This record gives sequence, C-alpha cells and structure tokens, in this order.
Amino acid sequence: MKRLAHIIVALLLSLAAPLAVAQEATEVQKGKIELSEPAGKNKDAPGGQPLSVQVKKRAAQEKGPQVVADLSTHTVAIRADFAGTRVLLFGAIVGSREEGKPMPDLIVVVRGPSRTFKLHRKKRIGPIWINSDERIFRAAPGYYALLSSRPLEEIAPLERLQKRGIGFEALKSHLLASGEGFKALKEAEEYAEAFVRLMKKKGLFRTNEHGVQFTGRYLFRATFDLPANVPLGEYEADVYLWRDGRLLGKFSSALEIEKRGFERFVYEMAHERPLLYGIAAVIIAIAAGFAAAAVFRKD
Repeated sequence: MKRLAHIIVALLLSLAAPLAVAQEATEVQKGKIELSEPAGKNKDAPGGQPLSVQVKKRAAQEKGPQVVADLSTHTVAIRADFAGTRVLLFGAIVGSREEGKPMPDLIVVVRGPSRTFKLHRKKRIGPIWINSDERIFRAAPGYYALLSSRPLEEIAPLERLQKRGIGFEALKSHLLASGEGFKALKEAEEYAEAFVRLMKKKGLFRTNEHGVQFTGRYLFRATFDLPANVPLGEYEADVYLWRDGRLLGKFSSALEIEKRGFERFVYEMAHERPLLYGIAAVIIAIAAGFAAAAVFRKD
C-alpha cells in the first residue's frame, strides 16, 4: 500500500509542473515584460551565458519650443526716388506643446553694417565754432532697431540681455570696447551716449517696446522702418524667444540694401574708379557751363 501511495503522489506532481509554467508565462504577459530570445547564443552574453529578461521603458522626450521667421523682402533697392521703406518680419513658434504654459516673449534686433564713425566736439574760437577733439568708434552698427513684445525689463534680467548683445546698454558697452582716443572711461561714456542720441535723431537707431505682435498663440509679426538715409550693406534680423527670463531659441534672417539702376552705376564709379569718375564729373560740369552760357546769352 505504501508503494502504491508513492506512485500516486509522483503522478500528481508531474501533472502540477506544466500548470506552474503556464501560470508564470501568464504573469509575464500581464506585466508587459518582453522576453527576447534570439536564435543561438545571446550576443550580449559571451560564452553562452543565461539570457536576461529586459524591461523596455519608453520615455517621451518633449523638444523645447523653437522660433522660425522670415522677411517680406531680402533685398531693398535704393533708387533716385527712394524715400524710405517698411519691412515686415513674420514667423511662428514651433516644436512644443504650449498648452498650460505662459505666453512666450519675443525680441527682434535688426543690425546694420558695421562702420567706423568719427565724432568731434564743437569748440568755439571767437565767433566761429569748429570741430576739435576727434574720437573714433570702430565697428559700430550703421542701423539698429530693437522691437519686443513687451518692455525688456519684464522679459529678462538686464545682465542676461547684455550677455546676448540685446538693448542699447549692450550697444553702449560695444561702443566703449571699440572706441579710440579717449582719455578716460567717463569721457568715452559721454561720447557713446551722444552717439546713440545722434543716431536716434537721424532715425537710424529705433526702439519699440510693443513692436512684436502676436496674431495667435503661435504666430507673430513685426515691422521696422528703413529711412531714406539708411546705409548700404548687409543687415541681420535676429529673433530671440524668451520665457520666464530664459532664452529658448534664436532665429536669424539676412537683408541686403543696395543701389540699383543709374545710382548703382554712379556709386560703383565713385568707389571703384575714382579717377575716371572725377574726370567725367569735370567734363560734365564744363559742358553744363557752356550749355547754360549758350541758353542765357544776350545777343
């Protein structure tokens, strides 16, 4: 009887083993664990080591917001009747889920070609005022426009803006670094402030704290004016994207201002062939003099 009982127990254990394996496989499927069994030996386990169960985790990585923009024109032609123009900058904020987040801030900086400017302080000698005490600013922008969606101090701290070269305070620091002939820092600061003031008076330095307007949550537009005395050369329009005082992205677009037609011909002659230009100017002046004398001659 004891021998018969042992045989019955062995049969019951052999039937229970497949049930346990099936239950374990069911638990693996419920836990969403993927079991990888490549054919042959495991590539990551040299020497035929036992396979390891790897749990795959999928983490969605959200990209930060970026800004893209463009200009209504990339070339401005200067002709005889040029009296200034207005350029439109438009763009969008892309690459981010903006729901539930505060509205971003935008700053647009348009810089003109770098030039060397000479400044003189007026000095009176008797009844005559003459220029004296020449000072030089090298690599100063010939045009500078600053537009933003709101006042700069509400967008980011001043030191962060200056680090990116944004604002007239950063521009003054650049002027001080490129200045020549100054005897003291205070004198250089006075000339830098006077230079910015004079350029604003000419309409070449501009600022508009509400110049960037949102036409939707992701779309924006801004316009900047180019006066009739705008210098020729290559310009750069930089769009800075800010949120909570932190720079998120930047986009740059190029603009070129050049002469066209007869004005371009005269300009190139004067700068590239000055001798021929001078001879032609003298001949034209003599011809004009003889023509005027013939017209107004009294018989």
